[in-house]
Amino acid sequence: MGYEVQLEALGHDARIWDRTSEVLATAATSASGLTVSTVTASVVADAAGFTSTYADLQTFVVGLLRQGSTATGAMASTLRDVRRQYQEDDACATTRIGAEWAPVE
Repeated sequence: MGYEVQLEALGHDARIWDRTSEVLATAATSASGLTVSTVTASVVADAAGFTSTYADLQTFVVGLLRQGSTATGAMASTLRDVRRQYQEDDACATTRIGAEWAPVE
């Protein structure tokens, strides 16, 4: 795999991780708005602890989704940083080596 192809692959993968982060953030927002009250469940369900268990589970799931969004966003950022570092290292090597070396294609 050539250098330019590798750079493009890093950019492509970063965009996939960005999109995943966006989807997880949207899911977290949606999940945080899904509430159950005594009116929607029933007095019996509330007395049995359903509404409080639901709220606890909802908080847990929303937290996982937000953590996932943060982690996948960080992965995208890391891939972009690696890509940028490859480009900087290549430019530095080209400057350092100069006319003494020419790539073989």
